[in-house]
Amino acid sequence: MSPAVLSLIIFAVCVVLYIWNKLPVSVVALLGLTAMLLTNVVSFEDGFKSFGSSTVVLIVGMMVVGQAAFDTGLAQLIGDKVIKLAKGNERAIVMLATGLTALISAFLSNIATLAMMISILQGVCSSDKRIHYKNVIMPVGMASVLGGAATLIGSTTQLTAQGIVQEYLGVENGFSFFTFAIPGFLIIAVLVLYAGFIGYPLGKKIWGDSDTYDYIPEADGKKSEVKEPNRKKIPIMATIFILTMVLYMTSDYLSKYIPNLNVGTISIMSALACVITGCIDHKSAMKSINWTVAIWFCASLGIAAGLNKSGGGELLAKGFVGIFGENISVFGLFAVLLILVIFLTQFLSNSTVLTIVLPVAFSITQAMGYNTFGFAVGLTMGGAMAVATPLANTTIGMTMIANYKFSDYLKYCGPMTVIATIILLVLVPILWPLAA
Repeated sequence: MSPAVLSLIIFAVCVVLYIWNKLPVSVVALLGLTAMLLTNVVSFEDGFKSFGSSTVVLIVGMMVVGQAAFDTGLAQLIGDKVIKLAKGNERAIVMLATGLTALISAFLSNIATLAMMISILQGVCSSDKRIHYKNVIMPVGMASVLGGAATLIGSTTQLTAQGIVQEYLGVENGFSFFTFAIPGFLIIAVLVLYAGFIGYPLGKKIWGDSDTYDYIPEADGKKSEVKEPNRKKIPIMATIFILTMVLYMTSDYLSKYIPNLNVGTISIMSALACVITGCIDHKSAMKSINWTVAIWFCASLGIAAGLNKSGGGELLAKGFVGIFGENISVFGLFAVLLILVIFLTQFLSNSTVLTIVLPVAFSITQAMGYNTFGFAVGLTMGGAMAVATPLANTTIGMTMIANYKFSDYLKYCGPMTVIATIILLVLVPILWPLAA
């Protein structure tokens, strides 16, 4: 059996195991990579080279920086101040909370951002009976997910795609920090308007003014505790965070003079600064790193490398083209793949879906001479926008503490998902001509 066929069989088994959801995703990815190694589909060097990539270092470093921002109270302080500007106006609170959550999520952990905002909004709702919990939590949940799609570090979805893009197009052709900024921040602006003028009255019709909630969960299901702001550390943390963003934005220019100054190096520098200045202690920093995500990410990239090196991706691409026909237009292909990604992410992990779809899309677009990078941007953003069901991801699932019904998500978040999809279908081909 040829390596190409073997890679597709192993890939298909991994997809089934992901959907079965009985094994941890990191275990499934490692099983797939190991199988490819043992069947000689991919070499050890190619299979494990992603474990030392700058993207992995970036993920680890930003987990520490993000946790430090919450431990010092910087993120909470910003959120609290802005929410108070609404002065009891429920619609204004919905719009402010939505916009603020989306902006914070663009730079920090989506889950941590939502946990912080839920804590703040619980306090606001309990102190002012004019503010109904269900009316504010759903839009904030959407904002924490959609906001994370606006920058490279907004969520692990983009970082997963970054690794696959670099595998197929080369390290120098990966995403920049603000590649997703124009469509991403436009979607955030539209989301704020949607939350205030469409979602707000829509929510009142869907669930009325009932308010029932439990506690604030985190990723491990435990109750979240928002710490009191440490006013001595907040200015230090704010300085570190601002400098980190500046370095990210100027890294391409600075790397001409400092060769090893990439996003991974900057991320580690920032994490070290947080520990050295006491914004986070060493033990907390180590605990903040989600090694399951890091290992799964690396192993998934190894599987992608196996598909790429063995010719499995190209074989799969030919089969895909055979289904839709070779005469499908470039826009039609983009629309089909984007809608497929957005649909699948409502039920499967965002990053898992991209791990499945991107290698196929890249093989097809490269074979047809299309702009692979443009497809990568659109599909990555589509994969990061899953909000129409509570099963879509851990972040949107956290909003279930407000006791929404499953159908509430489809009714409330569904229209915004359609709007965001239309924005991508229109804007991506303009910014990155697909036929180029």
